[in-house]
Amino acid sequence: MSDTTTNNTNTQASVSGGTPVREKTQHRRIQRPKALPLRTWLLVLMVLVSGIGLAMSSLAVSSIMRNVLYTRVDTELNDALHSWASNLDETFYTQDRSRRPPTDYVAIAYYPNGSVVSTGPMAAIPDVRDVYVGGEPMSVASTEGDTEWRAVAAVKPDGSVVVVAKDMTTENSILKGLAIVQVIIAAVVMLIIAIVGMWFIHRALRPLRVVEKTASQIAAGNLDKRVPEWPLHTEVGQLAAALNVMLGQLQNSVVDAQEKEQQMRRFVGDASHELRTPLTSLRGYTELYRSGATQDAEFVFSKIDAESKRMSLLVEDLLSLTRAEGNRLDMRQVDMLELVLSVGSSARAAFAGRTINVNNEATDIPIVDGDPDRLHQVLLNLVSNGIRHGGEDASVTLTLRDDEEHVLIDVSDDGKGISPEDASHIFERFYRADTSRTRDTGGSGLGLAIVKSLVEQHGGSISVESELGRGSVFTVCLPKAEQAD
Repeated sequence: MSDTTTNNTNTQASVSGGTPVREKTQHRRIQRPKALPLRTWLLVLMVLVSGIGLAMSSLAVSSIMRNVLYTRVDTELNDALHSWASNLDETFYTQDRSRRPPTDYVAIAYYPNGSVVSTGPMAAIPDVRDVYVGGEPMSVASTEGDTEWRAVAAVKPDGSVVVVAKDMTTENSILKGLAIVQVIIAAVVMLIIAIVGMWFIHRALRPLRVVEKTASQIAAGNLDKRVPEWPLHTEVGQLAAALNVMLGQLQNSVVDAQEKEQQMRRFVGDASHELRTPLTSLRGYTELYRSGATQDAEFVFSKIDAESKRMSLLVEDLLSLTRAEGNRLDMRQVDMLELVLSVGSSARAAFAGRTINVNNEATDIPIVDGDPDRLHQVLLNLVSNGIRHGGEDASVTLTLRDDEEHVLIDVSDDGKGISPEDASHIFERFYRADTSRTRDTGGSGLGLAIVKSLVEQHGGSISVESELGRGSVFTVCLPKAEQAD
């Protein structure tokens, strides 16, 4: 009953106090400690390895020094046992004080009759209970104090036991001083190693910091940045070369994607802009006929048909221009003389009754690297442009010539010509030298833009020279193909 009462009381107190009965347990995600930088790991490893090496060398030196000192003491103890300590008796000091032992030595004689003779005060003698009689010298403690002794014992012919011991305070002081010196030297050496290591690591990792900085600049949008080159026989040089290749490919991919996006935007913008007029015309003629403003259905349908054809031509030219700018060429070696003759034949068939001439002024076999279909399209478009806009009686001439490095094709006509102002814009999209005439003949204003794009894709150039009333000359310049020996 008491337990139940207590629980109820606690529950009521919790409720009345507004404190929740159960506390929510908060689960905190354990965060991993941040990894140390590579330069810190290298420095720690360098100092640690050097410290271990210095410690091992110090231990070796101390051990060798201890063995040397203790061996010398053991030799002196054995010599004393067979020299001045061999005649130790009760009258040692009164009979021959010149044979008195060194001050840091103690000799003790235990006689069979129970008497003990010592060369030093009994309170300061070593504890010789653990010394083996006839054994090797060994270290023992003092009967009083912390003094360490080195002692040896032997049995004399008269049955007495003689113990000779040496105070090791001097030797231990030497070893202690050596240890202190070694610690100081090790600390200084490790400090020097740490300073030199920091400088060396900073210098060795500098290329990686340059790579990091370059990567940050590239991430910020500067795709033209490259990692500085280092000798290829080094790991950093190989890394830099691989990164530069990767960055070049990345930049090309980004540029290609941007160009394709720009082409798509330009295509959509051009199409929407150029289709606005024919669509407005179609809607106008439709509303005109629907409202009854005209009953001439044939007139309305003819206009609708003309505008529809114009839109079809415009869309086809836009697609051709987009393909010319984005598609890859089927490159091969092309004999331009054969190509020019083929274009002349095609143009005569397409424009029957018009004069189309072909002249060959090349001094060598005119071979270029290119796509024969696209080059055929370029020249045929130029011939078609001269026929359409040169005038009803204009003739077109294709002239093939060359120089040391280029093959040149002139497409000339003796038509109306182009003004200097129009000639400077003639290769722009949708530019028309004569808007009304071009619309009447069905031109979209994209033919020469397509030609320019295709020529530039072949690594060439196109130019125009014209004079009003005297015709125009379009010159296509293409690099010659490299001939195999």
